[in-house]
Amino acid sequence: MVGNFFKGRVDRLLVPVDFSPKSSLAIEHALVMARVYGSAVYLVHVLDATIFVAGSVPGVLMDIRERCEKALEELAAAVRQQHLDCSVLLREGDLNEQIQAVIAEFSIDVLVLGTKAGTAYAGLSFVSTAEHILRKTQIPVLTVADCHAVRKWGGEGCFHLLYATDLSPESIQSLSYARAVEHRLCVEFTVAHVLGKHASTAKIELVTEELKKMANGPSDKILVLHGSPGPAICEASRRAHADLIAIGVQKHSLLREVLLGHTLLEILSGASCPVLTFRM
Repeated sequence: MVGNFFKGRVDRLLVPVDFSPKSSLAIEHALVMARVYGSAVYLVHVLDATIFVAGSVPGVLMDIRERCEKALEELAAAVRQQHLDCSVLLREGDLNEQIQAVIAEFSIDVLVLGTKAGTAYAGLSFVSTAEHILRKTQIPVLTVADCHAVRKWGGEGCFHLLYATDLSPESIQSLSYARAVEHRLCVEFTVAHVLGKHASTAKIELVTEELKKMANGPSDKILVLHGSPGPAICEASRRAHADLIAIGVQKHSLLREVLLGHTLLEILSGASCPVLTFRM
């Protein structure tokens, strides 16, 4: 469910923060997006109460809560200095459950996640937390890993969006959601598909024709890639200096879910720019 985003609106952005450099980068991208769309920004920190209560002395959790509240308010103050509306939320419990609850409670339009491989909540783990949140979230999710600094979200020239498709009906449908970015930005659009290294000439021609059908006029580019999908998409985005990768995330059989999950993680971990996913 993409809601307002499909209409070219993002009224509310949600950014989970853990006060690490990785979440700071997510906030940076969220603020640029908020300026483009005129969005209100919500910053949420989730305390896992079970970790702190077990074996802790009385008052420890209260002290941690107070320090987190202060840190959130300091972040919010910095956001408000940029003339943006900002609210803070401190929740306790399971990270994924609390994020979903906040999305529903405040009608969030886009979730912005700072992600980092090999960590727990400090940057969100690719292996578990971040990917799990992404697959459970019904609204668009912008993930920010070790990518380059914010560039053309601010309107400096044309914004280059690379849309990766597996040519499934769901993927083709999600292309229209990716194009919603064009409501607010000048967009250079590339539609890409990955084939195996030994794809036949006939297969390449067939895929090329399918991609041409998805193009929106001569200004769109089409790109037939070869190799493993995740690395091929990441390498293509780097070569094209893409500002954003957009993909649809679908639910399939268990086996296909595992295979797609591997590709998704490769893209999230290897992308040199933010990745925008749509749950279809």
